[in-house]
Amino acid sequence: MLTAREVLMLEHTHLKSETGLTYINRRYAAALLTTATLLLISQLVIQLTIINMKNDARVVNISGRQRMLSQKITKCSFGLMLATTPQTHARYIMELENARDLWQQSHEGLRYGSAAMHLPGGNSFTVEALYDKMEPHYQAILASVEAILRMQGSGSDKDALLERATTIRANELEFLKYMDRIVFQYDDESNTKLFQLQMLEGAILIIALLVLAFEWRIVFKPAQKEIKAGFDVMKKNEEYLNQLFETAPTVTILFDAQSLKATKYNAMAVSLIHDWLGVELHADTSFADIMLGPDGDGDLSRRLLAKIEEEKEFSNLEVGITANKIVLMSAKTTIAGGKKLYLIGLSDITTLKHVATFDSMTAMLNRRAGLELLEYLFAECVANGTGMAICFIDIDRLKYVNDMHGHQEGDWYIKTVAQTISQTVGDTYKGIRYGGDELVLVTENANLVVFEDRMQRIGEALYLKGHEMFRPYTMSLSHGFAAYPNATARSVSDLIEEADMNMYEHKKAKKAQRASEGA
Repeated sequence: MLTAREVLMLEHTHLKSETGLTYINRRYAAALLTTATLLLISQLVIQLTIINMKNDARVVNISGRQRMLSQKITKCSFGLMLATTPQTHARYIMELENARDLWQQSHEGLRYGSAAMHLPGGNSFTVEALYDKMEPHYQAILASVEAILRMQGSGSDKDALLERATTIRANELEFLKYMDRIVFQYDDESNTKLFQLQMLEGAILIIALLVLAFEWRIVFKPAQKEIKAGFDVMKKNEEYLNQLFETAPTVTILFDAQSLKATKYNAMAVSLIHDWLGVELHADTSFADIMLGPDGDGDLSRRLLAKIEEEKEFSNLEVGITANKIVLMSAKTTIAGGKKLYLIGLSDITTLKHVATFDSMTAMLNRRAGLELLEYLFAECVANGTGMAICFIDIDRLKYVNDMHGHQEGDWYIKTVAQTISQTVGDTYKGIRYGGDELVLVTENANLVVFEDRMQRIGEALYLKGHEMFRPYTMSLSHGFAAYPNATARSVSDLIEEADMNMYEHKKAKKAQRASEGA
């Protein structure tokens, strides 16, 4: 029978244990709330990064297009002087009006924002200063265009037309100079914003690590003491490690360093390894069975084991364990029971990686990832003396489809074009969603004859789909090629610009053909 002193001691111990657990529970809840808050902030930063990249890419794209439109205005104004037929004269008038309207609309949108064009406005002081300096040249070109268009309604005066065209040309040179500086400034500011967001993400990561360290100090360490006090039979190290191992929020596997077999794994590992790889995780599962790699030849597992041996510990290594599964891997070399072990943690980031790389509508590479691919291929060609070819594609009359039949129909048009391209060209060609109605195809085979044949087949397939689906418009593409090596291309930008110009020539040729057929 317990004495009164022993009873009081037991009650005091029980009360102390309950108080300690309550205190730990409160700290644990606070720690979870802090961790969840940091995760939400991190996701918000990622989403802001994606939105900023989309907005900045569109601003830079439309700014670059302003250069092309100003050149087109100059060309049309001089073309009117050389027009010898009423049809040619009318075509130049129509092109001049269209170019002026889009040029003016884009200029206003870039300066003051436009919801219709998805332009944010709110330019920096530097950009606005450049626009202010450019404004007299812009207004001079605009006034000259208006004067030329008024002349056409009251009879053409060649001398007056020449004077206006010369004014346009003279101001265009200054306009292009300032537009180049504006485009570069936009790009610099975009890179600065991206760097700042990356720094913010890094700061959040550091804060999260500090919070985790703090949580360990005020939550998990006291919990360890309480567990030891409450369960005398629990071993000091192994039992506690087992508990933490099973509650790990990621795939966690312990491999024997000698046999490379799985000696321990948590329930999440059993479930997710089966989902990812179709592999049943058990004691005979080897490191190579899980680290298959995109090619499945064992090279990935060998390289990872060499890295573990060399560095002993690392975290957040991006690894493609199959062609369709990307994980963040953490590894640590440890000793337990006299055995050398590799503690491996895996977190699935496939969806996040896909969102950051591919365009959701077309399943093609997005602009950022596509430009990275082009830069890589171009560097390989320069280094190895090999070739590559690109095709700049414009979806014909997409704006008309959006305006007349709605954006849902326009989205269907874009998706159908992307699907048709993918079904026709196969895996040797990579597609890039370069802009709203602009796509780029790239291949390491620089044979433009074969490339042209592929584009002809795409055009025919697209035309048939439009008719089979009873679409009230003709589905077609305009395209232009550029290949490396050539005498003028010194960069990816040069290749894209050349292909873009060739695409516009193709578009003009088609319009001219339709005009002649209708005449």
